[in-house]
Amino acid sequence: MKNFSYIGINSQGKSINGNLLSKNKKEALFILNKKGIIVEKLFSKSNYLTKFNIFSDGFEVFVKSLHNLISTGIPLTDALNFISSGQAGSSIQDAGVIIFENVKNGIALHKSIRDYFPNASNFHLSLISSGEKSGNIEEALYSVSHLIDEDKTKKSELISSLTYPLILLITMFALIFFILEYALPKMLGVMDLNNQMPIATSILIISGEILPSIIVGCFYIVLIFSILIVLRNRLLFLQNFLDIFFIKIPLVKNLIFILSRRTILQVYSIGLNGGLTIQETTSLVIESISNNKIKKSLILLKENIESGERFSHAIEKTNILNSYQIASIKIGDETDNLKENFHLLKNQFEAKISFYLRTISKIIEPTILIIFGIIILILALGIILPVLESTNMVM
Repeated sequence: MKNFSYIGINSQGKSINGNLLSKNKKEALFILNKKGIIVEKLFSKSNYLTKFNIFSDGFEVFVKSLHNLISTGIPLTDALNFISSGQAGSSIQDAGVIIFENVKNGIALHKSIRDYFPNASNFHLSLISSGEKSGNIEEALYSVSHLIDEDKTKKSELISSLTYPLILLITMFALIFFILEYALPKMLGVMDLNNQMPIATSILIISGEILPSIIVGCFYIVLIFSILIVLRNRLLFLQNFLDIFFIKIPLVKNLIFILSRRTILQVYSIGLNGGLTIQETTSLVIESISNNKIKKSLILLKENIESGERFSHAIEKTNILNSYQIASIKIGDETDNLKENFHLLKNQFEAKISFYLRTISKIIEPTILIIFGIIILILALGIILPVLESTNMVM
């Protein structure tokens, strides 16, 4: 869907302007003509930078503004009308206009938001959908705002802690590649050591035959992996294949399962505490998970629940959650305290992720520095020792 702005004349002969969402210009003209508007100018207001989440925080600003307005007691339509008037900020005015019109026409809020913010997380949209179904839209918007802030904090911590080690790592690889591929062969070519090579130099020569190819190979692997991720998000027919492919790579599989566990615990916690049933919350979990292989396991989970199987037994069969989490869910299922147990598991998991991030960031930097120091020492000895021995031979 694209955001179009129009200027025209309505059926009363008055000038009118506004915005609407449409698949293309032809459809937009048809909708406006059907409303009795003679279009004088129609143009797309799409901003190419909004296709990338890193350049746009419109969804975050819109959700937070909408929550702040609703929390004061203002009805949803009045809050959207307030945003569409520009009083909540010009950056989300267009979003307010379009979403306000859609909601007035009977379209669900989460669907209207999805149309205007196509890059919005399925997880966040599912929470808004659960808020609409349970009548707790204010709590759902608060949860989304809170989760966005948590995610930004974690991303900021991770980026700030890994930036320096990453720069060191790239510098180290570039230095090794340059010395082994260019500097060392030229230096040894002008020296006559009578086949007496220092050990450090011999190590460099052997490494020079292997490491440059490995470094170039790593570069291409990272490049191909990045392209595959982009293709997965853009080409639907590749999703199933790539999801199966990614989940067979051990490190990537662990990351996918960690993110999936986090999503499952968050959605069940918020959904059940928001008054939704197990079946309704499971449907939201399925919508929130991006990996199709895991999604199929959750679809089977829903079918098992609907066939009468206990929830704790059905979710254990998915093999997504760990043994401790399953044990806690079984206790909650037996004592009818599932929502409390999921809330506790969610908080514990969030605390564990924060702890792991802090620990990893503290370990990575000194480890890279130690490795970097050892490599620099070998490089220095491998270059300096031949020079000293060549000088001694001349003397």
